[in-house]
Amino acid sequence: MPIDLQAMCELGQQQLMRTEYLDAEATLQAAEEEAWRRRDWDTLSRLYMPLQEARRQRRQRCGEGIVALDLIAQGQADDIDGRRIVENFPHGQLLVAGWGTFAPAIEVRRLQREHKLYLETFLGAVYPIGAGRVVVIAPLPDVALPDLQPRSIDDLVRRLPAHCLVLNIDELPKGQLRGDTKTFAGVMAMWERLHAPFLAAADASVDPVQKIEGYRTTQRVDYGCELAHQKASDVARQLSREQRNRPKGS
Repeated sequence: MPIDLQAMCELGQQQLMRTEYLDAEATLQAAEEEAWRRRDWDTLSRLYMPLQEARRQRRQRCGEGIVALDLIAQGQADDIDGRRIVENFPHGQLLVAGWGTFAPAIEVRRLQREHKLYLETFLGAVYPIGAGRVVVIAPLPDVALPDLQPRSIDDLVRRLPAHCLVLNIDELPKGQLRGDTKTFAGVMAMWERLHAPFLAAADASVDPVQKIEGYRTTQRVDYGCELAHQKASDVARQLSREQRNRPKGS
């Protein structure tokens, strides 16, 4: 049965007005994916802003929970359990990092979606560097990580996928904090560091379809990047206008 895009968009708007932000995001994201598949520029131009608002509210509510940016493996034998982390931190902003793997953070994200929680985590992996440790934060989950062979920080950075952040353990806030404006600003700064190169690459694209694809990738990196939604909407509106003005049969 064909998907009724306009009905989906209307449902997402209704959920947004009822403050059902996670449901609204899921509905509007599904509509966005279908509209993108159809190259339905008019629908895309109109749904990115409510999708942005649903995600803005989601980010805001995550920021009101517990902020814990040191949920990281202490060594190879330290098995970080994503399910246990979600049980202990069902609401908040986290940095979860396994020993050379993103698996615990990916599991936390899966459980967040499954249980509809106001919870978010960076994709972290811990690596030994000399006598210390660093945390690698990746923009996307589908990247290849280097092995855990001992190496220098410079060698590790060379082997990492593009646009990863590398933080010394000492740079991370310690313990659990109740979210406030200060913690929110700090977490937002980390998200901005992750999404900035993707947003810049999208801005630099000449082809409008590639620009939207770039903004969609930026949203995958950071669902809360408002500029990626606004700019995608603007370009889709431009494409819709050009499509309407195109002579029939051309």
